[in-house]
Amino acid sequence: MRQIAIALVAAAILGPACAATGSPLSPSASTAGSTEPVAASPSVLTSSSSADLQYCADITNRYRTSVGLRPLVRSASLEGFAAQAASVDGVAHVAHTHFAATNGDGISSAETEILWWRGFTVQAVIQRGLAQMWEVGPGGEHYDIMIGAFSEIGCGIAVNGSEVTVTQDFR
Repeated sequence: MRQIAIALVAAAILGPACAATGSPLSPSASTAGSTEPVAASPSVLTSSSSADLQYCADITNRYRTSVGLRPLVRSASLEGFAAQAASVDGVAHVAHTHFAATNGDGISSAETEILWWRGFTVQAVIQRGLAQMWEVGPGGEHYDIMIGAFSEIGCGIAVNGSEVTVTQDFR
């Protein structure tokens, strides 16, 4: 089934595709990434701003409801995993490093990321990044994950210097 394949694409297809291009969703994609997993640096600030996390879920749910789908419910456990993924992947400059290394940690079934954007507020990164994912439309991995047969979402946000990484995890 296509939805199941898309849900598992984070480690198998999406990670290498994003890493090979520096991330198709990143205005600052000129930063080359290492292929080695990197632990989160203590200098990385993981944002747990309730307003930012709610904004991330709200934008995703607006897109979902625009095509007749039910909104997703925020999950604290997914938000914890997504925060860790945003921190690890933001430092590694490799998409889905944490998801692949942990196989979703038994928590997440699929993941999307907006990687290391610079020059925008956190909410602008969320708004613009999710808009780019959505604009690809049906058949685009990120779009298909956003409309997937999930019931829960968790967003994670990490700020590494001037770079913002946003991760969404789904189940």
